[in-house]
Amino acid sequence: MKNSFKTAVDKDLPNAYKEGLGAIKGNDKGKFDFIENSRNISGSADIDAAMKKQFPHENRWDYVIGYNEKAYFFEVHPMTEGEVSKIIAEKNWLENFLNNYAKNLNAIKMLPYFWLQTDKRRNTIAPKSIKATQLVKNNIEWHQIKKF
Repeated sequence: MKNSFKTAVDKDLPNAYKEGLGAIKGNDKGKFDFIENSRNISGSADIDAAMKKQFPHENRWDYVIGYNEKAYFFEVHPMTEGEVSKIIAEKNWLENFLNNYAKNLNAIKMLPYFWLQTDKRRNTIAPKSIKATQLVKNNIEWHQIKKF
């Protein structure tokens, strides 16, 4: 039987599952306004908080949100070219985590990974720049997210 999002989170991130967008920290909640049909949200988990003790010195990814029982991964972080290497390091940590510690979430993972900017400033990553190419190669979406 296929894993539900909640089951996957409960197995891979014990005690981290929250209903709806309940795991998203206060200031970050407004970044998820692209989700139009909230009935399809299967729950959420704060990966960063759940794994802080286990991986205290790592660049950890922020959130996983279940949507139609699939796992979508989001990082909320300032969006400048200077931050690209950190975001890629966090994505690499996430992939290692999914492959080695969170196989249930990995089984329902959807790509790309999403980088949401923390403030209302315009993103400063030019679409055809070297940094943009690095993001594309790492399967990280940072443009305007299509409506869910």
